[in-house]
Amino acid sequence: MSDRAIRSVAILGGGIVGLSAAIAFARSLPQLVVTVVETPPDPAALADRLPGTTTSIHRFHAAIGLDEAALLRTGAAVPRLGLRFETWPDARWYHVHGEHGEPAGAIAFHQLWARARRAGHAEAWHLYAVAGALAEAGRFVHPQPGTPLAAFDYALRLHPERYRELLAALADQHRVTRTSGSFGGVERREDGSIAALLLADGRRVEADLYIDSSGPAAPLALDAGFDDWRATLPFDRVTLGTAPASAADPSDTIVGGAQGWQFVAPLPGQTILGRIHADAWEESVAIRPGRRRTLWVRNVLAIGDAAVGLDPLHWPNLHLAHSAIARAIELLPGRDCHPVETGEYNRRSAAEADRMRDFQALHYLRLGLPIEVPESLARILRQFERRGRFAYEDEDSLLEEIWLSALLGLGVLPKAIDPRAEAVPAGAAAAGMVAMRAALAQLPPRLPDYATYLKRSGVPT
Repeated sequence: MSDRAIRSVAILGGGIVGLSAAIAFARSLPQLVVTVVETPPDPAALADRLPGTTTSIHRFHAAIGLDEAALLRTGAAVPRLGLRFETWPDARWYHVHGEHGEPAGAIAFHQLWARARRAGHAEAWHLYAVAGALAEAGRFVHPQPGTPLAAFDYALRLHPERYRELLAALADQHRVTRTSGSFGGVERREDGSIAALLLADGRRVEADLYIDSSGPAAPLALDAGFDDWRATLPFDRVTLGTAPASAADPSDTIVGGAQGWQFVAPLPGQTILGRIHADAWEESVAIRPGRRRTLWVRNVLAIGDAAVGLDPLHWPNLHLAHSAIARAIELLPGRDCHPVETGEYNRRSAAEADRMRDFQALHYLRLGLPIEVPESLARILRQFERRGRFAYEDEDSLLEEIWLSALLGLGVLPKAIDPRAEAVPAGAAAAGMVAMRAALAQLPPRLPDYATYLKRSGVPT
């Protein structure tokens, strides 16, 4: 066997993504020598700068041994129930996580809801979820197993600077070498792979595997072409800012419009604001919607914004980076970086990124923007608009419930329902929904408001 094990990893970029990769590799593979080159931060590296995460953040934190209670106590993060969409496309609605309604045997709840909604007998989709009821009322508790408060999930809202500080401390505990410097170039082998990473002051960093997490410029990544998504995702500028602390809110606010959209993410001590648009402002950051066609080439792996360019809608940036890190560890090849393993990594990563593109494009399509609709998204819409059937695909890191919340929240209603659902009389289904809403409405008054819950959890103001 000539497939010798990888013994060292060098990571370019010391932001949230680079440190996340360093900790995950060091913790999963203790024999590795892991070095992070902390270059000056790239303002266009959105995964390092944005406050939003998805519910998958909990799995990643469990994998690297990062305790949520510590995040709360330091003010590095607070829980987030979901997204409150305003004027997207018209009425307010919430995108939240967890169970919505209850199935009738093998019949999915959304089939019965869609029939009732068309008849004017059902309220907004999110109101049939525990998280939706809590979000509407501005209340929060952590899920409580064995109770009605077990059937929901939540994400985190990060304070990027404080979060990075915690990751740096955790990296030090795992004996990750962190070195500061400016990128100076690379030495390449005859086959095009990297022999050494060079710093501007003349230092050399040698490793078996090089990870580029420095941002969209990706100076390490080997050129393998780029799939440009600007015809599908119309906004390519992001303007970020901060404002004084605002009222504590368990949901982020998303306000849409034909010229772009804005978000408001309140944190202890400050509020992070963002505008996503297509007009060039002096202080805005340019993004290039799309992905590299090949993300792992020879001994170079691009992750985060170095791999995929997406705007912040639904906070995909850090989610995709964490997924890439976990997949790289799962499929880690030998020192030869054999194409059997790197090819599988590239296939799965590309499919995941394309599915996230489709998810964002769904929102822009429903906003009435003239976008190019990928065939993969068109297939989802054809199936769902016909009879409410969701076409799940491999490597989709978004749960079906996340797609359903978006489809139904955005007003995509099936023309007919699954024939099996006709077995449930419309009147009985409508009565059951009324009872369900009444039960959910009893939960929020028993719970603390969001600000009180944060205070009880030790979150600094």
